[in-house]
Amino acid sequence: MKMLRIFFIGITVFIVATIIGVENLLNSTAILKNFNILSVENKSTKFTVEVEPVKAAVEYKITIISDDERKVFETTTKEPKTEIELTNLVHNKEYSLMVYAIDSVGDSRPANKDYTFIWNEPSIKRNVSILLENKDYTLPILGDLSSGKYSIVIKKGEDVVINEPLNKNEYVFDSKYYKDEVVKYDVNIMNEDTVIDSIALFNKQNPITDIKITSLEENQVLPLNDVPLLFDGGDYANEYSIQIYEEGKLLKETSTTKKQVIISKDFFSISKKYTFKVIAKYEKFEKNAEITILMSDKEQLHPVYTSNNWKYVKKGSKITLTCRDTDALIYYTLDGKSPESFGTLYTEPITIDKDVTLKTVAVNDKKYNSIIKSYDIHVGEKKELKVYISPSNQHRNLGVSEVGFTNEMDEMNDVANYVIERLENFGVKVYRNNSSGNINLWLKDSNYYGVDLHLAIHSNASNEHDNYGVETWIHSEESNTFSLGNIIQENLASIYPYKELKNYNRGVKYANGALGEVNDQYLSFGILVEIAHHDYKNDALWMMQNKKLIGYNLADSILKYYQVID
Repeated sequence: MKMLRIFFIGITVFIVATIIGVENLLNSTAILKNFNILSVENKSTKFTVEVEPVKAAVEYKITIISDDERKVFETTTKEPKTEIELTNLVHNKEYSLMVYAIDSVGDSRPANKDYTFIWNEPSIKRNVSILLENKDYTLPILGDLSSGKYSIVIKKGEDVVINEPLNKNEYVFDSKYYKDEVVKYDVNIMNEDTVIDSIALFNKQNPITDIKITSLEENQVLPLNDVPLLFDGGDYANEYSIQIYEEGKLLKETSTTKKQVIISKDFFSISKKYTFKVIAKYEKFEKNAEITILMSDKEQLHPVYTSNNWKYVKKGSKITLTCRDTDALIYYTLDGKSPESFGTLYTEPITIDKDVTLKTVAVNDKKYNSIIKSYDIHVGEKKELKVYISPSNQHRNLGVSEVGFTNEMDEMNDVANYVIERLENFGVKVYRNNSSGNINLWLKDSNYYGVDLHLAIHSNASNEHDNYGVETWIHSEESNTFSLGNIIQENLASIYPYKELKNYNRGVKYANGALGEVNDQYLSFGILVEIAHHDYKNDALWMMQNKKLIGYNLADSILKYYQVID
């Protein structure tokens, strides 16, 4: 009887455990299953996309890539069936439409197969001038105009100047409509009532729209730190020039095609005035904006980073908080409240037993507080860690040949071999880039595989061949990559042998859109490490003699962050 009772108790425990396990399995937000794109229907520019519903998905991301691997469209939706509208695609070009299911902790899984299509609608030939130049203007149009009811509609403001059928692959806009007039025209290629493509044309006027610096205010006092320079307007410009002045003296001028740059704090000195001037350019035309700020006499502290990935933390784990500024005090909360107002002084690792919202701030009376970093910590264990390793393909970047450094591509691929070896030894699923490919292909593949980390491995160089040391790049201070980026940087700097050199630890730097492989808009979790400088003899020698040490160091930073090893 006693054995029977024990048997029933055992069965009961097993059943309860099984029910709990099944319930946890069914309710888990971490489980994403394979799914299919059921259908893609389109009429002209309007597409209806439907996928199999994925129970764990909180949203679906639709991405369209051109045949040269460039992202041309992206949107998210909470429904498995949605409508999108595509414009400004190029005739006869092939595009790939992929849908990703994303769960509550940000993990993603792609559909089993993408949907490819060729854009058959006519389009205006790219890279034509938008200046009418007071003479007849020929607009080149690509595509078959016999397959639809196409027309060209030209408007001046709200007034329709021309509306006529389009049956030739070029349209001559007669200068009688605008000769000697300062005017802008909007030209639309239509298929019945749908705009297929468009272009703006200008005569005797500057086509560039007014430009405004949005990230700064006139005479603003800034902490001594990197300065983000963001601006709006400047539409139709094809280049932006950035000028930096200190007390009226030009310090630097650079060009960019983006509407944002990050100016390193190395340019600045305390208590001095700086003027930033942005010049938008299109051929002979320009528009500009400028703003003057005062650099304060205090630095801003760096943000706080965590020892582990917040998306999956083993129950009972002890999370360590760190700030690059050793003179900072760290305050934190676990209930989502402001750590500046309600924070607890951090003195020892924090034990995590349940889901919490960790907020942190670094404080020092002689400096400005850091930005507040927030981490939504989820207790759980990840089934499989996936990493994409992307060593440099820059074979023309030659190193110091006398120590055996050939070129960046070959040597960084050697380092990548050791990173991969170490990761795979601990069961990590590793994908690797194709050196003959390009960054757009690598980003596409990385997203397709739904990796947890995309790590680009590079070596560095300088114009005068006199720079040295280690640096790591992420998108911004606000990025999810902030913690691991700092861990990789500090661990790699710890094995760098020439610590007597000033500023050998070059720190974590912020690309803010300038580097594709760390751009938050292209990848959910991308980091680029510059191991050392291949054109500086001692750095090149260290890399050549320590590839395994460096590769294992990078791998161990990843393994510890994701709690694969202690």
